[in-house]
Amino acid sequence: MLVNVIWIGFASYFFYYEEKDRRFIQIFESEALFMVIGVAEALGVFLIDVIMEIIQITPQSTEIQKSIETAFSKIVLLFLYYVVFSRLWKKSILRTKTQYILYLIMFVYSVVNVLIIAVISNRENPLVLMVIVGCTIFANMYLLYFIKFSDERNYYKMQLEMMEQQEKIQYDNYEIQSAKYKEAMSILHDVDKHMKMIEGLYQEDFKREALNYTNQIRKMLQPLVPFMYTDNPVLNCLLSDKKRVADRNGISFKIETNEVDINFMKPIDITTLFGNLIDNALEATKKCNEEKYIGLYVKEYNEMISIRIENSVEDPVAVKNGKIYSSSAKRNGVGLLNIQRCIEDYLGSIIYKYSNQLLVCDIVLNRVDE
Repeated sequence: MLVNVIWIGFASYFFYYEEKDRRFIQIFESEALFMVIGVAEALGVFLIDVIMEIIQITPQSTEIQKSIETAFSKIVLLFLYYVVFSRLWKKSILRTKTQYILYLIMFVYSVVNVLIIAVISNRENPLVLMVIVGCTIFANMYLLYFIKFSDERNYYKMQLEMMEQQEKIQYDNYEIQSAKYKEAMSILHDVDKHMKMIEGLYQEDFKREALNYTNQIRKMLQPLVPFMYTDNPVLNCLLSDKKRVADRNGISFKIETNEVDINFMKPIDITTLFGNLIDNALEATKKCNEEKYIGLYVKEYNEMISIRIENSVEDPVAVKNGKIYSSSAKRNGVGLLNIQRCIEDYLGSIIYKYSNQLLVCDIVLNRVDE
């Protein structure tokens, strides 16, 4: 152990290219990694010895027993790396329950093979022993390659789905604004006719009719002008459109922004974050038979932005440790991941709460300088 510690420290200091002030940190990281590996391998040796003792299998040859312990310690190390350590070091890796089941199956398969090796070694059948050892090694090598490929495939597939979902939100927003533009152009095309009509009504002293005609034009133009919730035009258009959708579905949509400045956010992040939050709330609220309510509250605290969106729900929502677990969350998984990505880009946090048929989502964002 002492020789390994000295050698790893020496190699880390002289053979890793780092700045001088980080060399000692590099030594500490390398030594810590070595200790983690040592503990994992020691756990493997202890585990296989306990298993062989329980089922009363003890190789007659000391060399065979040491080889089995060494091989199994490496299998345990690999299993812990893929199941535990890689999740701690690489937060972006996405895995499903099926993948963890595969890890467990392959681990059990390796344990069984190691135990068979221990049994056959007592019968002194070197040919069969060699075949089983080779199959075990090949199976673990294939597992490493397959899991690595599967992890990368799932990760990039999820990234692609997140990008497609972002593009869909942007495209839907573009379609809404395009329809507004066409409607505005149709009104502007006839604006001269409208002005002459109003002028004629006043000249003929039909003031009441002129006022009614003016009010009709105002009602036509009102949906085309977004309400000034904030100083950000993108968010104003988005909130105005979602408010109209809520009104059409009989949903009470309360918006309080207190003139918050969110211009530090990218337009695509504003559309993605608020679009997903409100769309999820609309989808859940539409299913309610009684009260249909959505509330959006955006406040500013020094260099932080607080966002709270709450909505009524028909069925109870499972929330644990601030995270939501439900069938709707699975269906909207890509949207939730896009929300999480936006929050992480602005060094923020998100917490869900549920109480009395009301789902609350609290988000805090930090102003991040470009």
